[in-house]
Amino acid sequence: MITFTGVSLLLMLIGFHLLPNVGRIQTIFYLTLLPATLLLLGWRRDWRFLRSWQFACFISVPVVLAVSTLWADNSTATVERDVSFYFKVLAYFFLFYCALYLVMEQRGEEMLHRWLRWLIALGTVSCAASLVVYGLDGGFSKLYRIGGISMQNNIDKTAMLYGFHVIFCCYGLSLDSRRWRALSWLGLGLGCAYIVVSQTKIPIVMAAFAICLAAVVSRSVVLRVLVLLGAVAVLPAAYLLLYGDLPLLHRSNAYSIRLELWAKSLEGFLQSPWIGSGLVHKQFIELHTVLPHPHNYLLDVARFAGLLGVAACVWQGVAIAWIGLRKDQLLSWVPGMYLIWFGFGVIAMLIYAQQPLVKPSYIWIFYWIPLAVLLVRDQLTAPRTETARSQEARLSQTSNHATLESHG
Repeated sequence: MITFTGVSLLLMLIGFHLLPNVGRIQTIFYLTLLPATLLLLGWRRDWRFLRSWQFACFISVPVVLAVSTLWADNSTATVERDVSFYFKVLAYFFLFYCALYLVMEQRGEEMLHRWLRWLIALGTVSCAASLVVYGLDGGFSKLYRIGGISMQNNIDKTAMLYGFHVIFCCYGLSLDSRRWRALSWLGLGLGCAYIVVSQTKIPIVMAAFAICLAAVVSRSVVLRVLVLLGAVAVLPAAYLLLYGDLPLLHRSNAYSIRLELWAKSLEGFLQSPWIGSGLVHKQFIELHTVLPHPHNYLLDVARFAGLLGVAACVWQGVAIAWIGLRKDQLLSWVPGMYLIWFGFGVIAMLIYAQQPLVKPSYIWIFYWIPLAVLLVRDQLTAPRTETARSQEARLSQTSNHATLESHG
């Protein structure tokens, strides 16, 4: 059953890259992961792993948002859902964390290395297919923004998916296998090409970061120089040639529109700053046009759950920062890659996303999956770390005692 649950988790990752509709990812989640996790919990009967600060941190935001529905005014909703809907979603988060914990408890850190290899392969296949479809549709002559074959053809969300992909490829470049290194170079090149024609700003930063990291990882000095030139010269030159301006200046009206949208969202927060107005499924925002959410998950949480919800979000961010600030964590591929994944995911959530209490969707791969991995890994390694520290303390005391006796 552990194997089946692990495969179910992997199928979700595959779905994000290859399935065109998010509803199919949710179907995978319902039909495989949920029943398998319930069976595992029933057989285990020992749920003490849920009495941890890591689990409390993970579930805090979903709990606050779900509870806030109890004081929400559904007459303000653009799209309504029954209160039970949100508590079902809360149960999905609970079971997802349990599934990940139970699998990682048995499989250990090797599973996280295997995930990175899968993500390199999946991203390369998905990106290649997206570019082929784009080319067949005349995209390279028209240079319209590419949408991709997954994520419901959404431009920004799919570009972020390949932004993560180019960073994962840097892990592949560190492997001893020539095949994995070749596949990773191919994936990095295809991903960067995709990101250029997506014209999406955060993935452009991610591509530049990945190119610099690839230069560091590269085993050839000549290749390292060429890769760095690609980041500082080729990428900006390609934008100047194709679009007439630099990457982060391209479509500059996106900045002003977001600032207006965020200012409008703050008005809702200020009406009830402590506990918010209560979560409703959709509450559209009217500016020059009607938009479904503020494109900033923290502001969306603030207007629905007030400072209580913001505090829960901040707790999650501080917890991951505390995990990542330890030098041995950040400078190793695992969890280093997952920390980078989470970091760029948070940036994307602050630019593109809505409140995070949703069924499996793009928010999960942006935010919830790397967050859960980092918290579960920390929870599983904490007992070993404490044991090692206590052993060191005992050895130190024994050594001091022996020294004192010798002097005596």
